[in-house]
Amino acid sequence: MVVFLVLWGWVEPTMGAPFVPRLVAGQVLTVDSIRSHTLQLLARGQVSEAIDYWVLATGKDAPTWLLATKTAFEASKQVAGTCQGVAQSVYMAFIRLGGKPEFVELTTEAEYIVFQMPGGRDMRLTETGYHVLVRMNGRAYDAYTGAAGMPWAEYMSRVGARLTLNQTVVDAITRVP
Repeated sequence: MVVFLVLWGWVEPTMGAPFVPRLVAGQVLTVDSIRSHTLQLLARGQVSEAIDYWVLATGKDAPTWLLATKTAFEASKQVAGTCQGVAQSVYMAFIRLGGKPEFVELTTEAEYIVFQMPGGRDMRLTETGYHVLVRMNGRAYDAYTGAAGMPWAEYMSRVGARLTLNQTVVDAITRVP
């Protein structure tokens, strides 16, 4: 069980006003530090640890938006057409924890975009010429990177298409599966 220390202070009276108790900023910082630490764990790929920390620090069950990150990186999501759901789950968790992620859409006139896995095997990201992923702090996050993400330059060196591959930062996912 986590115990939070709440400090009370006194506001100095002005012009004859009475002393008024006020809450010191320590309690607000506690909420921010829980989010910040959870975000750090999540961004490093420590999804289970982030969920466990949230539960211990808040004394509440993990919210569904945080739990969704656990399934976002499962191998079953490494299928063409699942990128929108994965990107949405990862993006929302980062946003709710105070991160600054962005959606990046990859498009091509060709039907297929492939990703070269670390073992050298090519996996189809899409069969429609559209893929979306999340970028935050110079790292790429999708089902193929695993929970720890991957440096953006490395990710882009592993992605390929027969024709020109375009990348666009967008505020919201523009296509549905």
